[in-house]
Amino acid sequence: MAVTTIDLLIQNPEEKNIWDKIRNGIRISDEDAMFLFEKADLGYTAALADWKRIQLNGNKTYFNKNIHIEPTNVCIYTCKFCSYSRLIKERKEGWEYTKDDMLKILAEQSHKDITEVHIVGGVLPQYDLKFYIDLFSSIKALYPHLHIKSLTPVELYYIFKKAKVSYRDGLAQLKNAGLDSLPG
Repeated sequence: MAVTTIDLLIQNPEEKNIWDKIRNGIRISDEDAMFLFEKADLGYTAALADWKRIQLNGNKTYFNKNIHIEPTNVCIYTCKFCSYSRLIKERKEGWEYTKDDMLKILAEQSHKDITEVHIVGGVLPQYDLKFYIDLFSSIKALYPHLHIKSLTPVELYYIFKKAKVSYRDGLAQLKNAGLDSLPG
């Protein structure tokens, strides 16, 4: 095989092993992925990803036009990584959108040819499984072309626990309502 830019970036046997797998169409292992994430040079990892992209799509790059809606910044939890949320006791400093509020936001942006709506926010009791099923169904009825990416693990945990459904059943219900993917 011809020497590639990736061959020149290889610094150790682990990187060569991963490159050989990728070049030969062999799926990398979880351990390989963790090595790339934790130890490999970012330039090397990016070169691998770009090589694979070119193999799959040629010299094409795909983009979506996304709108991000945060139903609320009020939350029952106090996660340390959430820099903007307000606790329930600070509710007056935050916002809580209704389904109609979010549909209005989408309507106001519909002229921009958006392809995806990304919906994540705080966790509140009124944002339960029924709420999201209704919201996603309404979005798909009005904008069937929109890809709905929504709900973080914390949101899903709360929603499914409150509804007393398994993750499998809850995700199936949300998918049937129009959820296309999860963030992350």
